[in-house]
Amino acid sequence: MIRSRKILRHAKGQPCQLRLPGICNGNPETTVWCHLNGHGKGMGLKTHDVLGFFGCSNCHAAYDQGKGRAELIPSVLDAVCASWVVLIRDGIIFVPQDAENPSHERPVKPRKPRGERAPIQSRTEWPSGRKMQSRPFPKRAAQEQS
Repeated sequence: MIRSRKILRHAKGQPCQLRLPGICNGNPETTVWCHLNGHGKGMGLKTHDVLGFFGCSNCHAAYDQGKGRAELIPSVLDAVCASWVVLIRDGIIFVPQDAENPSHERPVKPRKPRGERAPIQSRTEWPSGRKMQSRPFPKRAAQEQS
């Protein structure tokens, strides 16, 4: 099992990431690391410490009671993702990141002054001198019309 006291301690003072409407107390002092249910969790066992999210005491209790768990899945996924971003940004979890490389961005040419720009052809009318060709109906469409 992956255990990390740094992750568990870092939860204190973080904003709740689950934020269940009508349940969340919004108090960062009650925030703890909420382990996900499942994924190896059992009687007396918690999942890996990396599988969880920051949650206030009220949201944590509501999640653990499991009432309407299927409806909570999108909120829990958002909470896990937001918590991971915080853990990575704060240096608790290290993820090698690509260095910013300005050479990957292509330079953008400045626009010409309005008078020097070429006119844009209308897309609603056919250019002069071209005729639209008619196409025969497919057999099925012709049969349905008769």
